[in-house]
Amino acid sequence: MKRTGFRCYFSILLTILLLSATAVLAGKVEDNLFQEANEAYSRGEYDQAISKYQKITETAGYSTSVLYNLANSFAQNGQTGRAILNYERALRLSPSDSDISGNLQLVKKENGLFPKESSRVERFFQLLSLNQWTSLIVLALVLVTTYLLATMKYQFSRQLNIGVGTSCFLLLCLATAGTLVRYQYFSPSVVISPEAKLFISPFESSGSIGALQEGRLVYPQKSHGDFSYVIDETDRKGWIPSALIEPVCKPARSGS
Repeated sequence: MKRTGFRCYFSILLTILLLSATAVLAGKVEDNLFQEANEAYSRGEYDQAISKYQKITETAGYSTSVLYNLANSFAQNGQTGRAILNYERALRLSPSDSDISGNLQLVKKENGLFPKESSRVERFFQLLSLNQWTSLIVLALVLVTTYLLATMKYQFSRQLNIGVGTSCFLLLCLATAGTLVRYQYFSPSVVISPEAKLFISPFESSGSIGALQEGRLVYPQKSHGDFSYVIDETDRKGWIPSALIEPVCKPARSGS
């Protein structure tokens, strides 16, 4: 019995050691690949740099540094759409990074990708992030719950009950509206093709509304076959081939 337990313990320990060694080895390979990509970028070999950075994202997932360098490589290679796509992805990981946001705005400015002027209501909801608006919903619910529990032990005036209830209700409504507005624009897609058109209906033979610039942010609303119905930054609406856009936040892969 003791020998069996020892063998089991030894097998577990050996497995842990093998997994740790594999992780260390994989980390070294990724570090070497990252260094090779950086060297290719410094030599102006942007296609090679892009290939190596993309290989890292495929094996190790996304990281701010890799996405940022990948975006810079695409920008230098004249691939505006994919540059903006990866800057946007990097910003999701590091929202306060001034280098990422600065390069993103520079690429947009150089290519004339200006959004529409925001209304006062839109600017108000942009004061807080999606997480902050969501936190306000939680706060409103906590306040209501706490007050209701307090009323079970203490007796408050009718005016106070109405005042607290109204305040919490208004806060909940405002936070919910802010969350919905911010969520709608949280995960756009990016036009990655230099030749993209908006169509009236989801068919190649339908009439075209106009062209969409490479790098333009669009917000998919629904899909039909190989087409997606989108709203772009300037509020233009129409159908676009789904292959010509790529989401900033990729959906999780479903298990097989």
